[in-house]
Amino acid sequence: MAEGCQLIADIGATHSRLAIVDNAGWRSETFPTTEYTSAADLLEVAAVRLGYTQLAGCCLAVAGPVLAGRATITNGHLEFVEAELAALLGCPVKVVNDFYAVACGIPAFTELLQLGGGAESGGASGSAKSGAGQVKVVLGPGSGLGMGILIPDQGGWQVLPSEGGHADLAPGNPLEQEILSLLQAKHGSVCWETVLSGPGLVNLYEVVCQLWGSEPQAATPEWISAQGVAAIEPICHQTLDLFFGLLGAAAGNLALTVCAYGGVYIGGGIVPALQDFAATSALRRRFEERCGLAGFTKDIPLYLILDEHPGLIGALACLRSDMRVDIKSDPGSEVEKELQEQSRGA
Repeated sequence: MAEGCQLIADIGATHSRLAIVDNAGWRSETFPTTEYTSAADLLEVAAVRLGYTQLAGCCLAVAGPVLAGRATITNGHLEFVEAELAALLGCPVKVVNDFYAVACGIPAFTELLQLGGGAESGGASGSAKSGAGQVKVVLGPGSGLGMGILIPDQGGWQVLPSEGGHADLAPGNPLEQEILSLLQAKHGSVCWETVLSGPGLVNLYEVVCQLWGSEPQAATPEWISAQGVAAIEPICHQTLDLFFGLLGAAAGNLALTVCAYGGVYIGGGIVPALQDFAATSALRRRFEERCGLAGFTKDIPLYLILDEHPGLIGALACLRSDMRVDIKSDPGSEVEKELQEQSRGA
């Protein structure tokens, strides 16, 4: 590996994907996050697997809030401290929230599926061009529920971090109110992440079983999704229906809060894999149900991010722009072409 290469990472509670980037492109490896006792342990193993010795820079996108250059995985235990990791790696290190990074990558994403709203940006093969100069937001269920905000700034973009996934869950109908009551009895405080995440999908399944008077199985998010999509198991099917309805409500709330005329982007590890179900679910309907402001969200496009490694694309965008996103929404730009090629070749 050439000297002066860069290290980027998307650190989740379950899996961590790290990649080395140089003039030839990037090469990535995936690591089980829970098997490491410290960030240093993870990076030392990554150095061996990825074969780097000298770095020019590093950006780590971590699934947790970042305060003063320090982040701990919300649903894990690893802590990432910029100053300590800079000393370990011998290069400047930036630690950002994982959905801060995804928001950074929005102008470079090319594999987008639009679900309703205004003029399309080219469908699944189009880049994120629509809503130019307007606020955009991103959210995505995975091990948790991440959110980020992208605002226009002097011809480029600036990212605002968000921990909106931990805002209080807001039920939108009597069934959801009953589900909230059951969740509160078990969990106490209930936030959006309690239902809109991998563990949240299991939480939803268990309370739907309780409502049906059925004994829940030892379910995983993958099993619930597979059973629900195929409509093999009616409780799983209803669970998925509830999941996408709640996701639409959360997305609509976020769009209203920051006037996201530029579009709402949905990523994470769950929804893109269920794109066909999402397209026919209550996602778009619930997104548009905004009391007296239904017309406000009607024209806002919803996009599913289908790019293979959005967290890494975003981490690279953060690193290359020194934490200021200034990649223009021009599919012909050299930076965007590079990100596209690296994503396809990873």
